[in-house]
Amino acid sequence: MKQHTRILIIEDHEIVLWALMAIIEEKIPDSQLHTAPTFEHGLSYLEKNWVNLVVLDIDVPGGNSPKMITMLRKIQPQVRILIHTAMNEENFSVKYLTAGADGFLSKKAPFSAIEEALMTVLGGKKYMSLQTQSFIAQNYLKNPYKKIKHDHNNVVLTPREKEILQLLLSGKWTKQIGEELGIKWSTVSTHKMKILEKFDVTNVIELYRKIETENPELLNPDLVDPKSLQ
Repeated sequence: MKQHTRILIIEDHEIVLWALMAIIEEKIPDSQLHTAPTFEHGLSYLEKNWVNLVVLDIDVPGGNSPKMITMLRKIQPQVRILIHTAMNEENFSVKYLTAGADGFLSKKAPFSAIEEALMTVLGGKKYMSLQTQSFIAQNYLKNPYKKIKHDHNNVVLTPREKEILQLLLSGKWTKQIGEELGIKWSTVSTHKMKILEKFDVTNVIELYRKIETENPELLNPDLVDPKSLQ
């Protein structure tokens, strides 16, 4: 009897989830798909069920850290992990691939790239877009001992980004911020990704530490509580 390919999709955007499931069902007919709207739900599912592949949006609730890879592999060491995200590929692909992900795919990539990424990762190989390969070649291979520098002191935030930044640092989740500001949580998520990209960090804890060291003028002591970010 042919064994099914078991795939867990950790994704909280319903439209993206629907599109992914449709593509996978077409390209991998023998697949069994399971979904989780948060990283915590994904971990809980893995603890009880064996899977071949995890397709992971790193910006799901409870995520935003390369440590996600370690946590998934702690439960199932052999699981294959494909990152599928809207977060900036140049800033985040190398971090997650270095952390142990088997592939990094931007949500801006064409549908044909999804099939290629899935089959590559399931086949036991690493998947990287041409953009990521080029970035690695230009910034690492020419001088592997030279670190890429980013100028954080000149970070420019829009008024809305500053507003959302303060709420993020106060420990509020994307959904809570959306409700407080009266905007869609997906809009908050987009602003959050841009803020993380501008500071070259992957989660709110790193963001706080970076701002505390390099841009302390952005901290509002009346709103920010470091303990709430732990």
